[in-house]
Amino acid sequence: MIFSTGGYAAAPIVSAARSLRIPYVIHSADSLPAKSNRMYGREAAAFTCVFKSTASYVPNLKVTRTGHPIRRDLRTAASANREFSDSKNVLVVGGSQGSEFLNQTVPEAMVGLPDVSVHHASGPTQFAATSERVAALALPSYKVVPYLQSSEMAAAYAQADIVIARSGGTLAEIAMFGIPSILVPLPSSADDHQLHNAEEFAAMDAAILLRQASGSGHAAVATPLSIREAMANWFESEEKRQRAKHNLLGWDIPDATERIVHLIETAI
Repeated sequence: MIFSTGGYAAAPIVSAARSLRIPYVIHSADSLPAKSNRMYGREAAAFTCVFKSTASYVPNLKVTRTGHPIRRDLRTAASANREFSDSKNVLVVGGSQGSEFLNQTVPEAMVGLPDVSVHHASGPTQFAATSERVAALALPSYKVVPYLQSSEMAAAYAQADIVIARSGGTLAEIAMFGIPSILVPLPSSADDHQLHNAEEFAAMDAAILLRQASGSGHAAVATPLSIREAMANWFESEEKRQRAKHNLLGWDIPDATERIVHLIETAI
């Protein structure tokens, strides 16, 4: 049995499995499946996905929405019920390597906002530059860390009122915690899949979508000003944040791992 999440490295392995008649299950973590997933999906024992829109991108395939497996410690932390408060805590994450664009733009958006506390994971290689930028802007409530380990990430999510992020695998975690977000998709992502991911969250009133650069669509460009305006949109309306939380928790599938394992066991 082969379990594939796609990508160029997966293609030769799944191809070999198909030739040898070894069953394989394909999982698409993004709304728009990777090219290798689309190539080999027809003969997969099962094709699982995270996003509701995935089926519309591959109408010739039978797709089962299972949700995305998430670490148990994060799932446990998310299960604690947190009430809304007057706090203004922002978590900034740009993926495991960080986002240079967010590292440059978000600190400028926080100038003159002393009531907003920021926890920013910059990525290890950009930690020094981001820390220097924050220090130069004199942002006392702005904490920069190179990376958040599992327990640290759980605590950061649990405290966050808003998340500012790219639009990759982080979205499943954001949904699990029910946190409204400001999403700036990586423009160089394959087939622009991060934009498609973000659009699904924006469509259910759970995220405000900003583009890194002007392009097609109606989303505003991410600038310090537009990020400030997006934060104000969330902070000024508890009703909007409650609706976002409700929609995100409804989108999340808590037993994703069990669902995928069941399909794998069925296919063996």
